[in-house]
Amino acid sequence: MTLSMDDILKGTQEVLTKEDLQKMLASGKPLNVKLGVDPTSADLHLGHAVVLRKLKQFQEAGHQVYLVIGDFTASIGDPAGVNKTRPVLTESEIRHHMQTYVDQAEKILDMEKTHIVYNSEWLKTMNFSQFLQYAMQISVNQLVEREDFGNRLKENQSVGLHEFIYPVVQGIDSVFLKADIEIGGFDQLLNMLTGRDLQRKLGMQPQVVVSMKALIGTDGEVKMSKSKGNYIGITENANQMFGKLMRIPDKLIDEYADSHEIDMRAAPKDPRNRKAYMARAMVEIYNGTGDADKAMEGFDQTFKNKTVSEDLIIKVGFDDRDLTLIQAVTQSDSVSSSEARRLIEQNAIKVDEKVMENPLEKIHLGHKGVRLQVGKHRFFELHFKEDAEK
Repeated sequence: MTLSMDDILKGTQEVLTKEDLQKMLASGKPLNVKLGVDPTSADLHLGHAVVLRKLKQFQEAGHQVYLVIGDFTASIGDPAGVNKTRPVLTESEIRHHMQTYVDQAEKILDMEKTHIVYNSEWLKTMNFSQFLQYAMQISVNQLVEREDFGNRLKENQSVGLHEFIYPVVQGIDSVFLKADIEIGGFDQLLNMLTGRDLQRKLGMQPQVVVSMKALIGTDGEVKMSKSKGNYIGITENANQMFGKLMRIPDKLIDEYADSHEIDMRAAPKDPRNRKAYMARAMVEIYNGTGDADKAMEGFDQTFKNKTVSEDLIIKVGFDDRDLTLIQAVTQSDSVSSSEARRLIEQNAIKVDEKVMENPLEKIHLGHKGVRLQVGKHRFFELHFKEDAEK
């Protein structure tokens, strides 16, 4: 497969520089294409899929692709796009997340042709003197100009010294891998540019930076993120994925379709059916044709006939027989506690057909379990794990 500039530019926010990229492609040599992901959570979502699919484009064109698992950088915490210092993860959390990332990336990449590397391989063995040789090449002025750092400093919020180190460390990854191209979200632009500057100052050909547009989450407000509770995991079952896709704002339908190159030319014009067309195609990508069809049929049955299809009910087991309403919602529907509280305030939560109003109200899981409804179309059967094992 030959990659054209038009293919590469689809879905990008910015490419630096296009001239360098054209020369690299014209050379005909296999390029080293890098994508770094920090294992900060257990799941990859559709937002991650956007950059993984761009990496796949280069892979299918015969280039050498590197999936860099940032097990070292995850212990620092990426400051990009946040207004406070990120929490530091434990080693056990990082190891667990690393494995899930690799397992889930297989849904998109050909893992036999993917170089999976961990940046601790070179960063943990580097002594302080060696690190300083790299750090000397980077201007503090450039780092302070970052919007997220600048805003926090203006508001007298703390910025940790280790956060300034993060872009340097990500740049060292590019040096070590001799990256020709680095792919990342637009919020990673300054981190990736640091790698480009570092390579140039060390006498290397600076990498081309391909920054991708961020996928807005299901709330229609901010980029998809597990911490915001507005994400759709790429390993979620067909029913859960379809249901979440059907609750995105209408304005995002084509954006979601474009993010996965879904052909919408045959899609209906009315928003509800257009969204269902996109949702079915998206679910098919990650769960297959059969499950996508069942998810759509089950959703239609619930929507049109006001009856809950058994295919739409997700069974969730709990270790405790008694839990609070907010625990039930956050753990069943994978939403943040703030999103769960908002849904409760809007009377959008029901337990066994009863509207629930108190986030701290206790729910007792009897032998038959309870039915939890979140919004109009998300249904869960909650049960005590020991009951299910009997």
